[in-house]
Amino acid sequence: MGKNYITEFVLFCSIRVTKAAFCGGKSGKYVKVPGNMPLVASSLLMSHKRFTTPMVPKHPIIFLLEDCPTTGLLIERAVMHEMPNVRLLWALSVEEAKARAEGLLIDLFIVDINLPDGNGLDFMWKMAVEHPSARAIVMTSSPLPEHAALTAALGALHFLEKPLHIPTFIDQLRSALDLVSIDDGKGDFHAILKNVTPSDILQLKCLTNATTVVEFVSEQHVGRVRFEDGEIVDASAGALQGVEAVYEIIGWKRGQVIEHPCVGFARRTIECSWESLLMDAAQRLDERRSAAA
Repeated sequence: MGKNYITEFVLFCSIRVTKAAFCGGKSGKYVKVPGNMPLVASSLLMSHKRFTTPMVPKHPIIFLLEDCPTTGLLIERAVMHEMPNVRLLWALSVEEAKARAEGLLIDLFIVDINLPDGNGLDFMWKMAVEHPSARAIVMTSSPLPEHAALTAALGALHFLEKPLHIPTFIDQLRSALDLVSIDDGKGDFHAILKNVTPSDILQLKCLTNATTVVEFVSEQHVGRVRFEDGEIVDASAGALQGVEAVYEIIGWKRGQVIEHPCVGFARRTIECSWESLLMDAAQRLDERRSAAA
């Protein structure tokens, strides 16, 4: 929505991780988040003696989030027969997926978009922080253009329409896991998304039904936008509040974006829908630029 006036915006997250989030998508767009990974001991010291553990073959983990039993069983059986060294975990809902994914080193996510208790793209956004080295494949029976755009922005490898062609799908899984196996670089990264506007970022959080606070930092200016269940309910930028603050933030050209959890109660300063708000903001920005020309 709106024109791409931003040269670049850098996304940060309050949790630090070390690798690109869902990197390597065909879209060429990457969402990367900075941070630290836990240290793993390479040896064990006991009773003043050193014991080395034997190398254990790696069995990649594929995490499937799919509420349709037919599709889930089809994928599960195909992976068992065609990729016997791969472990597949299957969750039927977002809440179950969050619980089962916690603490695991997942190599690849396969995520459906429309789920009974949430949105698969919103789940992907969270997993990009918690599992930075993982990759993702998104599938849906209703491939809307906005879903394809959000999938590309998150850096997923593929955006697939159901029903799946299983032989092709298995090839895509093998390719994805081969990419994961060679992606063992270390270091800290910051994500730089070129040609992305604040309006694009706001729209992404709305479409994923997010409940969060997004902070924009541009030169000497700081703005905060609060979301509740995908609606923009409050915003501030300097002395500006509500709708006027959103208009101000959308006009910023470059900076950093930091996401924070929603804490406590906030007074609602914006009552209109996010669609009308962003349309009005884009129109005002165009008028402002035309007047300055």
